[in-house]
Amino acid sequence: MSWKVITWNVNSLKVRMEQVLRYLEEENPAVLCLQETKLRDEAFPGREFEARGWRILHAGGPGRNGVALVFREEARRPLRGFPGLEDPQARERILGAEIRGIWVFSVYVPNGSPVGSDYFLYKLEFLYRLREFLERHFRPEDPLILCGDFNVAPEALDVYDPELLEGQICFHERERAAFRLLLEWGLVDALRLKHPGRSGLFSWWDYQFGAFRANRGMRLDHILPTRPLVEKLADCFIDRRPRSWPRPSDHAPVVAVFDLSD
Repeated sequence: MSWKVITWNVNSLKVRMEQVLRYLEEENPAVLCLQETKLRDEAFPGREFEARGWRILHAGGPGRNGVALVFREEARRPLRGFPGLEDPQARERILGAEIRGIWVFSVYVPNGSPVGSDYFLYKLEFLYRLREFLERHFRPEDPLILCGDFNVAPEALDVYDPELLEGQICFHERERAAFRLLLEWGLVDALRLKHPGRSGLFSWWDYQFGAFRANRGMRLDHILPTRPLVEKLADCFIDRRPRSWPRPSDHAPVVAVFDLSD
């Protein structure tokens, strides 16, 4: 059985709703993880999804954040934010549920700009808390997938010009080190596993300066499964098509396909 999981920062669901519905119809994933919906829970257009046979979970708020899960099968034990921690932003930035016995999370890590600001320190803290959250509630042997916009390019391969961008937001060593803590816990970078050493694989491009056409981008969006699912990983790739549609998000979807035949 092929089980497709997709993550996509849509940069406003209100603006990109038509594109999301089109993409769901074309791809028919098991789970679509959305980030940056920019909607309160009460404003989420759940009926439009449900009319097409989709179920939804959404974690939004008054800010410009918001994450969602869109799926067909039953979702159990939903988790929102970091349990036990009073962090209102986190309640708009992390949402997970158990689907077919697999924990799937949609995560939107803060951008953190500018480097050195309080917001940058909060970004690092968020990543550290994410590692602590995994340690407290799960084991690396559990079938689990973190999906989302991490706002971190992990390696030099993941940016169009590492010398120019070194030390800037999303490509700072402190961010990369915090991201590595997630992998050290027991997560695997699915795309890099399938495409080791390949450069030019980006999921975000600036709207300006013809960045998308010239492929001057960064790989900020990731699918990170645990080892039990890595064994079932058939493919992982970045789908650039929606980035070329009218009024696109500045991010492209990342797709992982798992073989759950066993």
